[in-house]
Amino acid sequence: MSANKENNLVQAYIELNKFCQSGDYDRALKATGKVLQIAPNEQKAFHCKIVCLIQLHNFKEALAVLCNPKNAALAADLHFEKAYAQYRLNCPKEALQTVDNAPELTPALKELRAQILYRLEQYQDCYNLYRDIVKNTTDEYEDERKANMSAVVANLAALNPSADLPQFEEHTYELSYNAGSTLAMRGKYNEALPVLKRAEHSCSESVLEDGGTEEEAKEEAAIIRVQQAYCLQQMGKEKEAMTIYQNVLKDKPSDQALVAIASNNIVVINRDGNVFDSRKRMKAATADGLEHKLNSRQRAAITYNQAILAIYSNQPDFCKQCCVKLVREFGGDRRAALVEASSLTKEGKRQQAVTLLLKHGGDLTLAAAQVLLSQGDRKGAVKLLEESEFKYRPGVIGVLCTLLSADNEYEKASQMFSDVYEHYKNDDERVCALVCVWRAAAGAHGRAARPPPQRRFAAAAAAHEAVARAAPHDTRSLARLVKALAQHDPRRAKQLAQSLPPLHDLETKIDIDALESSKWMMGAKVVKKTVQSKQEQSPGTPGSELGKKKLKRKRKTKLPPNADLSRPPDPERWLPKYERTAYRKRRGVRRDVIKGSQGMSTTATDQYDMSKQQTTPTAAASTAKSPRVDKQAESAWSRKQQQKKKGKGRKW
Repeated sequence: MSANKENNLVQAYIELNKFCQSGDYDRALKATGKVLQIAPNEQKAFHCKIVCLIQLHNFKEALAVLCNPKNAALAADLHFEKAYAQYRLNCPKEALQTVDNAPELTPALKELRAQILYRLEQYQDCYNLYRDIVKNTTDEYEDERKANMSAVVANLAALNPSADLPQFEEHTYELSYNAGSTLAMRGKYNEALPVLKRAEHSCSESVLEDGGTEEEAKEEAAIIRVQQAYCLQQMGKEKEAMTIYQNVLKDKPSDQALVAIASNNIVVINRDGNVFDSRKRMKAATADGLEHKLNSRQRAAITYNQAILAIYSNQPDFCKQCCVKLVREFGGDRRAALVEASSLTKEGKRQQAVTLLLKHGGDLTLAAAQVLLSQGDRKGAVKLLEESEFKYRPGVIGVLCTLLSADNEYEKASQMFSDVYEHYKNDDERVCALVCVWRAAAGAHGRAARPPPQRRFAAAAAAHEAVARAAPHDTRSLARLVKALAQHDPRRAKQLAQSLPPLHDLETKIDIDALESSKWMMGAKVVKKTVQSKQEQSPGTPGSELGKKKLKRKRKTKLPPNADLSRPPDPERWLPKYERTAYRKRRGVRRDVIKGSQGMSTTATDQYDMSKQQTTPTAAASTAKSPRVDKQAESAWSRKQQQKKKGKGRKW
């Protein structure tokens, strides 16, 4: 290399170093071009070029340069840069293969491999790798690694809530948030809420201390508030959760994944109530680019809710498309079948829905029975439940008993309970747990008529014995057992009857006279009234004085402070002053009574003057009932007569 060329290379490297130190990667990229133009085989300049492209987020160009066969020798050792570019281009499988092909797993490659495993949702391998990194590394990024590790733990808790997972000290808001998320994934929503509130408060304080604004602090804590709303929603407090979701979305956060999760949860709260709003929210939850920002569990939930919303929106074809997507991408065969069967049932295609549910079997058989019941086919539902694997479960037994009793098939119900008893008779723990089943069995055996009496009595006694075994201190169960054995095994019934308490210890409020009277045939209400009347007539009955009528207490009349008790009160004290007999109109003051609406002329007031109208019979009757009107008319008439007399005296 000539001296001039070497000087140019040195100057280019100096310029490159200056731009890299100042963070001006655009000009640094141009400087690398100058260096490579002078010396095409410069490894450091090539490395700086790839780093500048990554810093400028030109991942496609960086990967193209690395994969160019012409640069194979220069890119031979840049495994980390190539894997990182693939990771940022949402190619995690290719990135993992690049990391695994590296000759040595450096600390940087370990960190990147952990991130790739997290993206691929291989949480157990990711947790093991992070545990190794945290154990063998000490630098200023220790808190970030623990935060990432706690996020992995939260996802492991979602997959297996009962797993034994580590806990972390909550000295940063990220660790507090992940700790609260772990509790939420375990179903401990009451415990998760205070932890998430602490995380929100710590997050706001941290952003403000770093020089951020209130808006920035609010946006940073938005994800924590959405997690709080999720906990409230799972606890049944949907109004409070809806308020938080709406407030977060009102601020228009930049995180697209956060918007999608909040919108999806609002759709769940809306159900079939506000379909228009739900469809608008679902568009935000299914926007492009979210497949790389949400994990498979979240995307499956959104697709499932989208299919249910299609049922509410009367879009059966779109619902079927969502079900196909749910099966193809997330493997939700049973959930997709259930949603599609619901759509077919709403269309009236119940037989197709039953066929689809029975094709998958398992617990979907119960859904098929429900479809048959909604169709009115009780016999088909009974046959389906009797042939299912759940026929010995208490809930299914109760449904079968109800359906058989509704069709008056008590013999079948009795036989069903006999089969249930034979199934559980060797399992004492289950026999004691199914007390309600054995009580219903005793009733069914008593109503059945076809088997011989001895067999029915023996079956009823076996059911009552199972109840007595489950509740040994219940005297009522023991009494029922004695009653059942009296028809089947009197000797044993007599032995058990000796352990029953005496009658006077059980009931002390029996009225023998009321029982012996003939009125008990008329009903319990008549006997009750008779007993009550006897108790009221007896003078010594305690509490009989409570039935007496309470006397009203006389309250002292309140008088005005200036009342003169020596004179009687004025009888006209309740009348207005102008209606009293002592009232005198002032001279020179004319007060016309204007009747009618405001602004009406005086000529039109006559038609609204009720004193000049002829009195109808109903009006006269109502006037006669009012003493105040009589008083007013009498006083006005007397004043008019007195004025006439005075005027005549003056003329004469």
